[in-house]
Amino acid sequence: MYLENSLTNSLHNQKRPALPKMILRGLLRKCAWCGGKGSFFTSWYGKAPQCQTCGIHWERGYEGYELGAATMGVFLTFGTIIFWMVLSVVFSVPLVPLLLIAGALAVVIPIAGYPLTYTVWQGVDLFIRAPSTEDIAAAEAWLAAQGR
Repeated sequence: MYLENSLTNSLHNQKRPALPKMILRGLLRKCAWCGGKGSFFTSWYGKAPQCQTCGIHWERGYEGYELGAATMGVFLTFGTIIFWMVLSVVFSVPLVPLLLIAGALAVVIPIAGYPLTYTVWQGVDLFIRAPSTEDIAAAEAWLAAQGR
């Protein structure tokens, strides 16, 4: 099992990581809370309901979690397109190639960045709302049921 943090102590005793560390973990497709590699994803697009390393649940008991991840996707896509457009103006790229590449980015970035939007949003969400006692108890119960 791959762990960045030792989970031999209770999850109750785990200190909340700093926001930059949680976002970096998200960018690397790791669990923002424990750093478990690929812990929420069973494939590039397939998600498990909780981290396979620490057991923290994906949505953590509230509606609308997907909206935050979708917002991260918008930031990633629009940010990439705006960056491309600024570069194309600086380097005097003709209009047709500029638009073709911008259109390609608008299609490719959301598809390629899908898992990153969820893991980065998880880092932001865990920073804003640290896991509650109920979240940690559910995670520990899931880990115990899995024999971990």
